[in-house]
Amino acid sequence: MRLLLALILVLLPAAAFAQVFHAADSNLPDHPTVQGIDALDRVLRERTGGRLSIDITSGTTHSESFMVAQLRLGRLDMARVSLNALNGVVPLSVIPTLPFMFESRAQKWQVLDGAYGQALFASLESAGLVGLALYDSGAYSFFARTGFVLGPGDLKGKRMRFQKGHTSEAMFRRMGVEPVIAPSPALPTLLATGAVDVAEGSLPDYLTANHWTLAPWFTVSRHIEPPSILVMSLGAWRSLSPQDQDLLREAARQSQAAQRALMARHEAEAEARVLQTGAKLSRGFDRQSFKRAFAPLYSLVVRDPAQIAWLRRLADAADPGPAK
Repeated sequence: MRLLLALILVLLPAAAFAQVFHAADSNLPDHPTVQGIDALDRVLRERTGGRLSIDITSGTTHSESFMVAQLRLGRLDMARVSLNALNGVVPLSVIPTLPFMFESRAQKWQVLDGAYGQALFASLESAGLVGLALYDSGAYSFFARTGFVLGPGDLKGKRMRFQKGHTSEAMFRRMGVEPVIAPSPALPTLLATGAVDVAEGSLPDYLTANHWTLAPWFTVSRHIEPPSILVMSLGAWRSLSPQDQDLLREAARQSQAAQRALMARHEAEAEARVLQTGAKLSRGFDRQSFKRAFAPLYSLVVRDPAQIAWLRRLADAADPGPAK
């Protein structure tokens, strides 16, 4: 009987042992984050002859916090979420979501692909997660109903929309902002009725959602650059052999490079299109004044010892010190 079973297993096609991972992304199929997962799927299929693959549900209406909860319960294998969605369960994920943490896209990836990124990935396991890739979700800028946000004074007394649990809400409140907590789908109504004066988001999302029709003043501030992360449930990860885990990590690194290039192009195309809409765009953002105003406010949200240590380490690395 054992000999017969062994023979059957040898003769069965490799497809009989195919493993399909179910992934979710709130963005639509043509978005660079979804295309990044598509790239990962293609590499996995090619390298394993279809034995490993990813089934992607894009445009899901579930919140990213819900997706994280599903991953931790083992009801979902993979998900692409903003690092903001992990702030409540992975303290180290807060750092890249803070305003004015990065001076440029190049500096952001230098930090995230270096020792900090390694520490972030290592801290995920305690939350039942495994990090596979850090994707680019673009930079957030200010857009408003009545004028540009160029200096800190332009926010004082303004009603600004935040999602529930947004990292920087307390910091903006100290800047004199009146926070309005609301989900993304509610923003058009809030802008149309005047319940919100200012919001923040990426240029591509600003265009896709037609926010320019209600808030035509767009300031290219790039004040927050929260990366996205492709995470896997610990259970799904442990179902793989060590060899397949190595293969998946390498494929994820390849998809990461492709996705970041797609996002850079996506943002550039959006900037070209926004000028054709009639929206007003300004690059006169006073970044240094904002940075000085926000620097003492980080302590409102950075309290964990590991967070504090990394914040200081990254600040020291970014400061060239006095000229010699």
